[in-house]
Amino acid sequence: MRALAAAVRKISPGRSDRIALLCPGTMRSHHIRHAILAAGAEAVQVSPLMSVDEIMRLLLDSGAVVMLCHRDMITLGSQAARMAGIRLFTIGPPSSAPGSDGRLEDLAEALVATAKG
Repeated sequence: MRALAAAVRKISPGRSDRIALLCPGTMRSHHIRHAILAAGAEAVQVSPLMSVDEIMRLLLDSGAVVMLCHRDMITLGSQAARMAGIRLFTIGPPSSAPGSDGRLEDLAEALVATAKG
């Protein structure tokens, strides 16, 4: 959890930043939400039932600076993030995701490795 929170701080260094979370309701989504809160940011829950336009409007209206998107929803999330002009990071199983700035878990692992080294 601490490594994920550190990764969230790395991608969104402002205190009280809003971070959008597009993820199915899994235990992993709860871990990510807690990491967002532990990093001092606010989580903006995005429903996977929303359209690209609805998500884009939510991103703009909420003031989200970053979107975390489960890789299974990357098509929806990347379009909305691009339209809103914000960065997008994937969460969940590793995959190559077009339009993504990276994978949150990979960043967390790199931060842990750097701290140990």
